[in-house]
Amino acid sequence: MHYEIILNPTAGNGKAQKTWNILRPVIEGQLDYSLHKTDYANHEAFFAKRIAKAYPHNSDTVVIVISGDGTLHNVLNGLIKAGSALPLSYIPAGTGNDFARGYGISLNPEKALQQIISTAKARTITIGHYTESIKNEEGYFLNNIGIGFDAAIVSRTNSSKTKKGLNKLRLGNFSYLSKAFGVIYDQQPFQLTLQEQGHHYIFANAFIVVATNHPYIGGGFQIDRSASVNDDAINMVIAERKNWLLTLWEVIQFGRGKLAESRFAHRFHAKALHYSTTSLEFGQIDGENMGNRFYDLNVDTSHYQFWQEPHN
Repeated sequence: MHYEIILNPTAGNGKAQKTWNILRPVIEGQLDYSLHKTDYANHEAFFAKRIAKAYPHNSDTVVIVISGDGTLHNVLNGLIKAGSALPLSYIPAGTGNDFARGYGISLNPEKALQQIISTAKARTITIGHYTESIKNEEGYFLNNIGIGFDAAIVSRTNSSKTKKGLNKLRLGNFSYLSKAFGVIYDQQPFQLTLQEQGHHYIFANAFIVVATNHPYIGGGFQIDRSASVNDDAINMVIAERKNWLLTLWEVIQFGRGKLAESRFAHRFHAKALHYSTTSLEFGQIDGENMGNRFYDLNVDTSHYQFWQEPHN
């Protein structure tokens, strides 16, 4: 087996480079590999396309990503858009590492590597696919797409000066949480229109809107514990803004991982969803900013192969 390794050394405020320093002696002694080190934003997508071109029909090549969820997202999209079916593996070294939690990948680099090395057969998992009509975009996601509350948190967190400091202390999820309470005051409700399985819904005061492929969001918080990468469906959680105290309680339930099961949430489980906003709203995909804009989204399921045995 040959391994094409894509490393984003700056991910996790340098955590990915430290991870590579730990794994390199092991990898050099055991694996046939090539290393690709990113130098600029979205460089990983270029590498993914180049690897796809180099191994168009090679069933003995695996792509390993050592980085965070954003880099993994870009590699996945780069491979798919290049027409590749090369299986992916992931050694989490970012801030959130939500996909690792959702899939069942150890946050310990050596154990995550062992999950790759010990694998004998690729596993097919569900991933999300979306098209956005207003900007004519199409892509794939592993974690979730959020509009409103969580996306506003992502926007603030990713531009925050405190994020790097918390990352050094391995407290990156606290950066996410610390911004949440500020967003409660600023984030206004918005109208969301949803079509699902022939039904039409209008939420006049939407506040939290997340379409998710597995339970985790924001570095380990659970948006919906029933979501799974092994289920051919996307889960959606919608909560509307109430009065100040009830909205605060919704956010607390969000932080406890119980919002989806509460009476405040509208919960959907479907292979296809179509939803849109009538106002400019923040959006995020796999923890990366989509911008502050109008949205007209079609979300459905797709599949991809991973070369990694999940832990229990």
